[in-house]
Amino acid sequence: MEELLLTLLVMCLVAGGVTLFAVWRVVRWVRRSPMLRRRARSVQALTTPPGARRQVACLRRDLNVAAQATGEAVAVVRAAGGTVGDLPQLARRLGRVAATLDAELRLLAREPDLSELARVLPAARARVADVTRVALTIRRAASAGLGADTAAELAPLEAEVEREVRALDAGVDRLLALASGT
Repeated sequence: MEELLLTLLVMCLVAGGVTLFAVWRVVRWVRRSPMLRRRARSVQALTTPPGARRQVACLRRDLNVAAQATGEAVAVVRAAGGTVGDLPQLARRLGRVAATLDAELRLLAREPDLSELARVLPAARARVADVTRVALTIRRAASAGLGADTAAELAPLEAEVEREVRALDAGVDRLLALASGT
């Protein structure tokens, strides 16, 4: 009987350990997933009661979206072989600035004094607008780097296609002439 209880205890401990490990992995995955983090920020912004705290939640969401989109845009251009120059470094710097500003907004969201929150909110909104504007500029530069390479490759390709179409037209005209006996 004691052996049965001991076996049951060991099985329960192993099952509990496996369950804790699985929960830990899922929580870690959720925290690291940018898409889920973005969704969580959107839900948080929508579920926060109207007022200054909701505005702070919306600012955090907008800041996160701008920083993530910038990093992703530079990564896409780099993966496509486009010209990126110093854009990856600038995107990383922007990410660090955005993380610092997000920490500030997180503290601001927990501010118990609503009058203080209302007092500093315009300055925070302006800083988020500045970061968002810089992020847009980086994304535009990344897109331009990719577009320049595409335009440079497109002109010779278009010339080759035109030449091939003319050759096919001449070949079809020659076949028609041979078929009609002239």
